[in-house]
Amino acid sequence: MWLIDSTTPTLISVLFSTIYVLLFLFTLIKILLSTHSTPKTLAYILLVTIVPVIGIFIYFAFGVNYRHKASSTNTKSQHNQISQAFQTLIKDNTLEFQKDNVALLDKYNDLIHFIHALGSEYLCLNNYKLLLNGEEKFPEVLKTLSAAEHFIHMEYYDWENDTRGNQIKNILLDKIKKGVNIRIMYDDYASRNIKHNIVKELKDAGAEIYPVIKVKLVAFANRMNHRDHRKVIIIDGHTGFVGGINISDRYDNSIDTGLYWRDTHIKLMGQSVYNLQRHFLVNWNSCQENKLSVNTTLFPPIGSSKETTEQIYSQIVAGGPIYSLSNIMLTYFKIFTLVKNKLYITNPYFIPSDSILDALKQAAISGVDVRLMMPEKSDSMVVGAASKFFYREILEAGVKIYLYKKGFVHAKTVVADGSLSVVGTANMDIRSFDLNFEIMSVDYGASLANELETAFLNDMRECREISSEEWNSQSKFKFLLYSIARLVSAFL
Repeated sequence: MWLIDSTTPTLISVLFSTIYVLLFLFTLIKILLSTHSTPKTLAYILLVTIVPVIGIFIYFAFGVNYRHKASSTNTKSQHNQISQAFQTLIKDNTLEFQKDNVALLDKYNDLIHFIHALGSEYLCLNNYKLLLNGEEKFPEVLKTLSAAEHFIHMEYYDWENDTRGNQIKNILLDKIKKGVNIRIMYDDYASRNIKHNIVKELKDAGAEIYPVIKVKLVAFANRMNHRDHRKVIIIDGHTGFVGGINISDRYDNSIDTGLYWRDTHIKLMGQSVYNLQRHFLVNWNSCQENKLSVNTTLFPPIGSSKETTEQIYSQIVAGGPIYSLSNIMLTYFKIFTLVKNKLYITNPYFIPSDSILDALKQAAISGVDVRLMMPEKSDSMVVGAASKFFYREILEAGVKIYLYKKGFVHAKTVVADGSLSVVGTANMDIRSFDLNFEIMSVDYGASLANELETAFLNDMRECREISSEEWNSQSKFKFLLYSIARLVSAFL
């Protein structure tokens, strides 16, 4: 028979307490070393401190990105290799373009140089076509895909098994029969509804199609990091699409889905497509074994566009966890600090970093006409409430806030001073700045800026402007809820 000493329970208690303290200290150190966002760091420290054991469990279940090291190391390696090969093959005309168009580009030399230094992003001359909403984008995409002769590359966050999703699939199946190479990447969680139908059909027909990062625990995937949030198409190396519109019927208002969807995409025809291709290859070579190289097949000589559209100068900016700096956030910040007269921003998710918040405030205080358009009703209750936390601060600085009432505004655009524009995939939140793979086109030219400004002013007719007096008249309880949501958003 075992004899239990009276001191045994005390020893067990001391042992468990010691183990917990060591685990708690280990967790704190890991949070401090692994979490780069200050709000998220503070939020996790608060969580593990005030909710013993459970807080630590939540952190290791959802706060640690177990894919980070393997995926980012592999992708960084591919990025370095492809960037070196790209710079060897493709001539950089940035300085020549700056000299040739001083009237337009001279005032943006600092920005052009900054983006060039940030990601070796060439300044390129392109024809373009602005596409407002899915009812403009999808017919243009279908027409352009049908004309492909050599290859089609696609990288999409959300692809649905619906009318538009299957129309694109059917064209791709037809192009495969005609010998066109089809290569597709998709986000494994957001596009989960096509895995057993569209993906299978395309793969069986001969397309190469892969998730950028394979998700195994789908039940927990919605909060996993490293999502591929890009929406990019590249056709034959000379035509590309980029913007906020996913492949889904809900983005197309010619199809009645019950909610009006306001979004923006752009079609580029010119050497900026080389840069879209370069970033496509990085993720492609990182997600499967069939590597692609930088060569004249994928980067063919680009002649004059057959389309008689306006021209713009553009730089592509890519962001994601493989970059040591927050490329997207820093580019937004640089633009906001350079604006002189007017700055119109449309974005569905606004949980800014301190830098972005300060840049917007200083612009408004300096006399810039700063206008921010967001949906009146967010598709995420927590994110919508967290965004509201920042309203008071920017309203007091002079930023005008417009809430879109007609439906859901999902566009990610910036237009400034009548000649600078941004069309891309990135939201203004920590996830887009540091965690997701994002991409956007920074464009220089009055024609595109005028089109985007006109679209913004038209959208304002469907908005409700918020005044400081109205906002400050709300109850303290609501502001408390906004503050709590902002804290919770740090975990998202």
